[in-house]
Amino acid sequence: MVDIEIEIDGKVVHGNSGESIISIADRVGIEIPRFCYHKKLSVSANCRMCLVDIKGNPKPQPACSTLASAGMKLYTKNAKAKAAQKAVMEFLLINHPLDCPICDQGGECELQDVAMEYGSDVSKFSEGKRIVADKDIGALIHTDMTRCIHCTRCVRFGAEVAGIVEMGGTGRGEDLKIEPFLSEGIQSELSGNMIDVCPVGALTSKPFRFGVRSWQMNSVQSIARHDLVGSNIFTQTHKGKVKRVVARDNESVNETWISDRDRFSYQALESEKRCLVPKIKVNNEWREASWQGALDFAVNGIKNNNSDGSKFGSLTSKNATLEELYLLQKLTRGLGSDNLDYRLDFANPATTDILMSSVSLDELEGIDHALIVGSYLRHEQPMINHRIRKATLNGASVSAINTKTFDFNYRISNNLLTAPQKTVATLSGVLKAVLNETPEKQPDYLNSVVVEQAHKDIADNLLNAENAVVILGEHVNGNPQADEISQLVKDIAEASQVQTLNVSLTSNSLAAEQVGFKPVNGKNALEILASDLNSFVMFDIYPDFDCFNPESAIENLSRSDAFVVSLNSFEDDSVLKYSDVVLPIASFYETSGTHVNIDNISQSYSASVKSAGDSKPGWKVVKVLADLLEIQGFEFTDSTEVADEALTFTPATSLSEVKISNSDIPEISTVWQYTPYATDAFVRHSSSLQETQIGKINVATVSKATAKLLKLSESDLFKGVPVNINNSVAEGCVFVHTRQPRKR
Repeated sequence: MVDIEIEIDGKVVHGNSGESIISIADRVGIEIPRFCYHKKLSVSANCRMCLVDIKGNPKPQPACSTLASAGMKLYTKNAKAKAAQKAVMEFLLINHPLDCPICDQGGECELQDVAMEYGSDVSKFSEGKRIVADKDIGALIHTDMTRCIHCTRCVRFGAEVAGIVEMGGTGRGEDLKIEPFLSEGIQSELSGNMIDVCPVGALTSKPFRFGVRSWQMNSVQSIARHDLVGSNIFTQTHKGKVKRVVARDNESVNETWISDRDRFSYQALESEKRCLVPKIKVNNEWREASWQGALDFAVNGIKNNNSDGSKFGSLTSKNATLEELYLLQKLTRGLGSDNLDYRLDFANPATTDILMSSVSLDELEGIDHALIVGSYLRHEQPMINHRIRKATLNGASVSAINTKTFDFNYRISNNLLTAPQKTVATLSGVLKAVLNETPEKQPDYLNSVVVEQAHKDIADNLLNAENAVVILGEHVNGNPQADEISQLVKDIAEASQVQTLNVSLTSNSLAAEQVGFKPVNGKNALEILASDLNSFVMFDIYPDFDCFNPESAIENLSRSDAFVVSLNSFEDDSVLKYSDVVLPIASFYETSGTHVNIDNISQSYSASVKSAGDSKPGWKVVKVLADLLEIQGFEFTDSTEVADEALTFTPATSLSEVKISNSDIPEISTVWQYTPYATDAFVRHSSSLQETQIGKINVATVSKATAKLLKLSESDLFKGVPVNINNSVAEGCVFVHTRQPRKR
């Protein structure tokens, strides 16, 4: 692009040849009214509100679709431009209802704001206004389509960002309506962003509806905690309650979008399952206690069941803050124990090495090929999937090695189905195909590997790409051969000289890695939950969902000789079953903390509201426990002090060589994937998310051949989940996609 000079309202500004007038004006702070234009969407130029007077043009021109040229002179506020803008405003208000006093958009409505400056007190239109019937488009978005001004932002968002064409225009002229094509409602995991892009009150938040006026709320900068991105958000509060969550712009992290689970999980704060008071179990009966009484009970239990540290273990949720993770590992090791872990859902957490990501979020848009291994990326990491989709719109291709054919919102050029027990063999075939030109570099274990055409196709895509990435997904966590799979992905990336992206470690897992919340010489998660340890601290854990083998974990923790201290935000039945004391901790909306995202960026945030009930910030509870246990080094007065120490901490490591074996695991495998709204306690307790189509997913998919082996039919249940028989799943496995608790 060539730098050019243009003049706007007498002010000389610089832009690029081919750049629109409105984008140049926005960059230099010159305001031009608009409705249909959005910086992240294609230009439709259908509202005409951005008309400007360009010298030499007989008629005003739309600033959004008119490209700047060198020497151009234009006016946004002279008489000609203002007259054109006022005429458009009058036209747009012809059918708009006069319902600002009851509209949730009031106070932050673009139409309202523009009408104040460009609207008229008197309308020439005397006919009756048209009324458009509202559509039920799901549990998250409320429609008032009579307010719609046909800007088509929602339509373009669906087609261009969400990647699902769900909204569109039907009819013509006076009868034009914007409505969904399907009766099931909106099914995108990014649907809530349509609320933000709507410039009027046609689409508003259903959970927020009639809650409070926008100008009455305080906005607190915060970080979303449900995935590896750490999307930037505003938490909007009123009288100590979180009323709404909206996106906060950060181009390098989440741009201007957030996922639905980031937007609506706050509803869990009002759940009847909130843990709000300390409780202790006496004679197998639960009693409410004071904080001092509960802490003394917990400390005495730990001391009485842990003489030398070897009988103590701690486990934590991946959603814990950096500060909580650091202090809990410090407490654990201060007691002389190395029995700690955060990898509760791993089939084999013995590994201590992880695949490092070598590409940043914003760099993903520039790739020309992606290989996805073991991931339904769209549901697991929606904001990362959005970046991949943007790359595909720019011409990038995508290959996948998965257990199931997933409904991605972009084309998969090579889709290789493979059962989990055959993933090592499949990746070995791809690696051998990549090394075909350099056989001297092939390791011995590849000698017996047979390279199939599908392996060659995937290898060719990687070798022919200029800027490719291999993405390792969450499904690897449930695979006993996770070490080998991770090593093969690393070897394939190195051999083909492409980048890597590891999305298998979710939520705040990278913070857990930063502080060394895994054993060096002690027991890992599976071993802890199957061991004869006598005392435990469980931090924000709900075994039914969080553990790889929940039944075994709950049974072992419920032993009469096991003393369990649980720090939780919610009181689930399983937690009450095995715990001896429950200490209520604040949610991430109610505490300060730090989230480490996939770019290894540490993003800190403050509490949006005060802790509910008698709950306390988790880091403070762990600190007080350490003080009462007389462990040194916990002289912290603020979470920032903890973060400063944690971010300079260098964890000890114990690395072991990974040996690749091409022997398949002989049994039929089960892949258990939670819906996006069942991945952590907060989304599980958000009522609106559970009512969405995505939240209701509950199906065990199996191929015809595997169904025959397992003697399953369409009317059966597999581990409590309805069976669907089709060939979208690799033979030799069952893919369970559900919000139900895991069963082994």
